[in-house]
Amino acid sequence: MFSLGDRIQSLRSLFHFDAVQLLGCTPQSRTHLELHCEGYNLNCASALGTGFPQIYAPGFTAQASPQDLLPPSISECSDTMDPPFRSTAIYTDALLRGGFQDGMTVELQRGDSYLGMIHFSSQQAGSFNRHVRTLALGAKVLLEEAMQNMASQNGIVLHLIPQAGGLVLRDDLLSNAAQFSPTLPKALSFMSQETSTLQAFWLEGKRSYRLQAQRFPKGDVLVRLVPTPLPAMLSAKEMHVLGWLVTGYTDREIAASLFLSERTVHSHVTSLLRKLGITRRTEAAVTAALNHWYVPDAQGAILAAVPGLCH
Repeated sequence: MFSLGDRIQSLRSLFHFDAVQLLGCTPQSRTHLELHCEGYNLNCASALGTGFPQIYAPGFTAQASPQDLLPPSISECSDTMDPPFRSTAIYTDALLRGGFQDGMTVELQRGDSYLGMIHFSSQQAGSFNRHVRTLALGAKVLLEEAMQNMASQNGIVLHLIPQAGGLVLRDDLLSNAAQFSPTLPKALSFMSQETSTLQAFWLEGKRSYRLQAQRFPKGDVLVRLVPTPLPAMLSAKEMHVLGWLVTGYTDREIAASLFLSERTVHSHVTSLLRKLGITRRTEAAVTAALNHWYVPDAQGAILAAVPGLCH
């Protein structure tokens, strides 16, 4: 089965784009979560990921293109959107400064269910003309099928909100988090206070998840957890130790943080180095940071060690 990334890349055979961002919408909170992004700098990704949904509610396509329901583009539909897109800070302060001259947004839904949207941008003006918009309308069913399959097969979405200096799960979503410990909100509270995204792993007992979290301007955090095996056949303990190697801690310091003996930590380091096919712990630390192979800790030490882990 094709993944979302595969579906997006297949669109390049239909029309050109220099950047793309796919946003999924959680049905309970109606908050958008970035599922895929390439080609945008952080300012553009933030403006499109958080600012666009705040200004344009679901159904903006019908407003911008009432006759044919084609996806709106900057070059052909900006003035019919409310407010006109070229007058928004998303365009003037982010996209233009990022070098993008044209853009197109496709709303995604299955039946009566709104799934989210996908933004395309081009550095060339007039890229998303009527012909391209027609192609995009015909191709959007591929993305809708992939998104629906992804949502039905796996993945848990949690919405955390600020409270008393930390994060708590929204009261109306508590049933979705019964299997997760309070350590998760505490660990994610150390994300940057500004708009940021985080990719990592999360462990609950014998269960492992790929974690993606996004913090929004008001401080709330949207989290998506997908059941995923740990990389390189690592054990849960080895995964925890691998993450702590990113901090540069010694075996003794890691042992104190994980409440293990120094000898046990040394054994885990030796084992994970062998499984990763490397010989130095510094190489393991770089590998963990580049691939987001770590579990955020409830003290925030791992996120603080490498600011680029949360961007």
